Amino acid sequence: MKLKATTRFHSTPISEKLSSNFIELGYGLQVEGMAAEMFFNRSFEPFYPYRMINKLWYDLLEDENDHSSRCETDWRVFDWYHSGYEHNAWFAFPGTAGYQPITDDATFVIEKSPFADVSIGYCGDACHGDHAMKVENHSDALGGLAQDGKHCFPAVTYTFKGKIKRITGSGCLTVAIYEEGTTKDPVVTCALCEVGDTYTEVTAKFEVPAEGRYTFALLLPPHTTVICDDFTLIPSDSVRGFKKSAVEAGRYVSPKVIRWPGGCFASFYNWRDGVGDYRPPMYSYFWGGYQYNDIGTDELATYAEAVGAESMICVNMFHPFKRFFDYVPPESLNGDPNDNTLYAAYHGRDLPHFMDKEEGAREAAAWVEYCNGDETTEGGRARIKNGRVKPYNIKYWEMDNEMHRWFTDEEYAETCVLYSRTMKAVDPTIKIGMISYCSSMEALERMVEIAGMDIDFLADRGFEEGDLIRKLDILRKFNKAHGTSIRYCNTEWLPLNGADVYNMVPRSETRQNKCFMFSKWSYALDAAATLMMWQRYGQDIDFINFNNLANTHSQSVIETPKEGAYITSAGMMMHRFATTEAYRTLVLEDYHAKRTDPVQVQLSVNKDGSALVLNLLNRTEEDGELELDLSAFSVKDGTCSGVILSAKSLLSMNLLHDTQITETPGHVKVTAQSVKTIVPRLSFAEYVLPLT
Repeated sequence: MKLKATTRFHSTPISEKLSSNFIELGYGLQVEGMAAEMFFNRSFEPFYPYRMINKLWYDLLEDENDHSSRCETDWRVFDWYHSGYEHNAWFAFPGTAGYQPITDDATFVIEKSPFADVSIGYCGDACHGDHAMKVENHSDALGGLAQDGKHCFPAVTYTFKGKIKRITGSGCLTVAIYEEGTTKDPVVTCALCEVGDTYTEVTAKFEVPAEGRYTFALLLPPHTTVICDDFTLIPSDSVRGFKKSAVEAGRYVSPKVIRWPGGCFASFYNWRDGVGDYRPPMYSYFWGGYQYNDIGTDELATYAEAVGAESMICVNMFHPFKRFFDYVPPESLNGDPNDNTLYAAYHGRDLPHFMDKEEGAREAAAWVEYCNGDETTEGGRARIKNGRVKPYNIKYWEMDNEMHRWFTDEEYAETCVLYSRTMKAVDPTIKIGMISYCSSMEALERMVEIAGMDIDFLADRGFEEGDLIRKLDILRKFNKAHGTSIRYCNTEWLPLNGADVYNMVPRSETRQNKCFMFSKWSYALDAAATLMMWQRYGQDIDFINFNNLANTHSQSVIETPKEGAYITSAGMMMHRFATTEAYRTLVLEDYHAKRTDPVQVQLSVNKDGSALVLNLLNRTEEDGELELDLSAFSVKDGTCSGVILSAKSLLSMNLLHDTQITETPGHVKVTAQSVKTIVPRLSFAEYVLPLT
């Protein structure tokens, strides 16, 4: 490939927020693996099965075309699996649990001890949520309630808290920590304060002698019955609800904006459930499974700050159809929202509290006030009471997710106006985003005409350059006519572009598996091509949220097993773009890379104009060659340094103890205002070429 540099720029300077990200509660065990909380089902609620949409997206069906087939119940068969995806059962002790298959009827409770007359079971006498756990020890020895899968580290203090009340027998209980798989000779024991006939909060602190997997056990004296609820087990090095390793990994990836709490989850989210002392655990309406609300507004906003990111909140816009449905097809949008027999996708709950649009706008405004208000506001005082004095000053607010599920185009735009005006009455500095990916270009033009004076950015998806150009044209036209400055954003993207055969790899002769591809080097290289495209559009683009941050069955930039955390292939690529020296892209003569081109070249200047930044991408199995004429610039002759990300195969991936993607120093030589170099197979590189 022979190319010639020019001094012309593609656009304005590159947005510094292209390397942004996305956390969705209730989906893919994202925050569960990131969270410091070590118990599975800490509040003892019956486990709701994952919904079909969850299983379909994660390729958990044996046959995606046969929805009646059984689902994959042993997630360990997948190469993305690690300990962060465990569903650890509560079991009667003495005993062991082992791996728990993930089925629709799974309870993740083993009620009877195989070795003693000890039993456990749900009861309704709860102090947190709807259920508690009754533990009965009818034996002549110690016995009780236990859970495996506690990976602990020395020199870290672990704090257990719980609420327990005595029904019969003694109130003198003990916490014991065993090496996992054993029932004798605990490594730690802690006596608890005596519990009475009403719920008593108990506390124990312990350390372990060596790193490893342990079993937590609550031991009852012989012939004793108690009821337990609201357990928690947290390490001392946690960061506002998150594991230290999850924060460190997040800092490395360095997202600039983090979108939360969804995604589809946001469309049925009541933000008040996730703040304050009492947070009711509940069914995850959209994805299934259970949402414990331990991670809410304060934790997510604090995590974003801890990793150097801004927050963007996706708002639940109330709608009459949300009472019964999570999708209403166009032909039913004129139907009766109170008719649960309407031709639509029924979500299985009755949610009348999400029906009134004006009430929804007031709730969104209250959320803004909670996040951004000072001590003179009701919301600010509530946040201060919950432990955060300084306002979060969250700037970006997206108006729901996949609005076509309930709204017509015009109705949605009109509702954006309602929400924007109500929310900006609380804080006029916030920026409101209107969804732009559910509508035709003609409909989007009408929507911008309706809402354009009240919105600040488009919340788009996808990655096709032609589609991007058309949407930017709509914005430029409106901005010019009305003196506005609406920006383009992409709040959820993933590089499913089909550019090579490895983007859909068969898991068997009859099935394609998306999740297999998510973790692979092929996926990261595709991400690089898309990010290079967005770089060329400069400040027309504000932020771009990769989907997702963590633990989405490898659709992520970090994974957080119990042993620690590691950076995925895509995470290494996102770090490279987060730390790039490229500031403004330059035009190469007669060359415009397509996102799907297997080999790509991009040249930029750095921020102070002292150097050129050369990016090279090769998604093929063969080395390429580049001859780049730099005569338009005064470039120093000599060897220039850089960084190369590469792997042996498109199917290479990172695991906790097996990093297959390498980052190595690279070099190119400038001779007589020209670069001649090999573009290594399966690589992405960045070189800095000093100017004289």
